[in-house]
Amino acid sequence: MKSLFKLNLTIFIVVVILSGCSTHKYDQTLDNQITAFQIKADQQFVTWYAKAMAEDVKTVSPVAACNAAPVMAGQSLSLISPSSETDSQFFNSVETDLSLIESRTKLLNNNPAIDQQMFGLRNIFYQIKYKRQHCSVQDSPAYISIQRKQVSVILQAMLTYQLVLKNGSGITQTNQG
Repeated sequence: MKSLFKLNLTIFIVVVILSGCSTHKYDQTLDNQITAFQIKADQQFVTWYAKAMAEDVKTVSPVAACNAAPVMAGQSLSLISPSSETDSQFFNSVETDLSLIESRTKLLNNNPAIDQQMFGLRNIFYQIKYKRQHCSVQDSPAYISIQRKQVSVILQAMLTYQLVLKNGSGITQTNQG
């Protein structure tokens, strides 16, 4: 009896997943936007990490970490910075890239997880931006490494979802700009 229930439950889950994937569309442009953003973010993390390593070698005594700004769930996080602030060009481009990815993803696949992923990415970059602008001590190499991994996990999940859509939906492509 239990095995029959498990079989029926498994079949139900597979059908739901397949029907869900068939209503969502794969979009090569969105895939490319996510990939380009991942490369840009990773390059910036490498730069920050190298700088932190160089500064960490100079530091003789450990310094207490500066806390980032508290963020509430659902809070609007703008990364736009005046050009006079450190890394403003990067943070401004992050905000633009995330907005484009978010709007395109919502347009094609209205998935509630998108809001969580976008908030997660913005929150990570918001925390880094805040710390870089308001803390006298720059981020440690370990902190930068952790943030890099978190961003990578979120972006890999988004790219995996795109791959599932590409392979599972009969490669229904929408190449609108």
